[in-house]
Amino acid sequence: MFAIERQNRIKEILYKEKRVDVFELSELFSVTEVTIRRDLDKLEQEGFLIKTYGGAVLNEESIQKASLPVSEDSLQGEKKMIGKIASQMIETGEAIFLSPGTTCLEIARNIKDRRVTVVTNDLMIAYELKDSVGIKVIVTGGDLIQSSSTLVGGFALQALNGIYINKAFVGVKGVNFDSGYTVDSYEEVMVIQEVKKISNEIIAVADYTKFNRTAFARLGDLNMAKKVITNKQVPNEYKKHFFEHAIKLYTTFEFE
Repeated sequence: MFAIERQNRIKEILYKEKRVDVFELSELFSVTEVTIRRDLDKLEQEGFLIKTYGGAVLNEESIQKASLPVSEDSLQGEKKMIGKIASQMIETGEAIFLSPGTTCLEIARNIKDRRVTVVTNDLMIAYELKDSVGIKVIVTGGDLIQSSSTLVGGFALQALNGIYINKAFVGVKGVNFDSGYTVDSYEEVMVIQEVKKISNEIIAVADYTKFNRTAFARLGDLNMAKKVITNKQVPNEYKKHFFEHAIKLYTTFEFE
């Protein structure tokens, strides 16, 4: 088990039990107590817990602050801004890939009058573009992930063979220094990994609420994409990282 997986499991236990014991966690995960203490140190730095003698307790005050709801209308507005920025990067005649998700859906809504080819494994995006005369839409096919519009699996991978993508816009569910870019399922990772092989440029799109979060499956480190589109609320430490690694950061500030 990777450290990030173990730490996420510790979080789940803390949510339920409110406290954890170093010895018990060591036995549960079959690792040393030193390893568990390192995990607790990391989670304490995140503000998730407070270490105690022999264990830790949930930092409920910090969790409550972090859980304050973001207005759905406000967040949707931020995603719309990201869609506008992304649409300006797309040139006539290009072939682009739009990954599943509501942020990439906003990109689709901003290019309906363009003449481009759109490859996607998201049925909602394909449906959004169905009446766009100038757009050639290619849907990968594949297995539909339950309760979503995302297509994955062998058929999806096969559809990507032998084609070339100018720009791939990849929506993610988590952006974190330790875990990198993450999404909800390993099947999604397999599709995006194939997209990376056939794309000239990978552009990550993520609203600010995705930062300092980790989803289930790792897509790549934070240097995976040389361009990132997000909102002005992105934490400063990420702005610093992108600058130092020559990754272009585009925010919604100039559109407000």
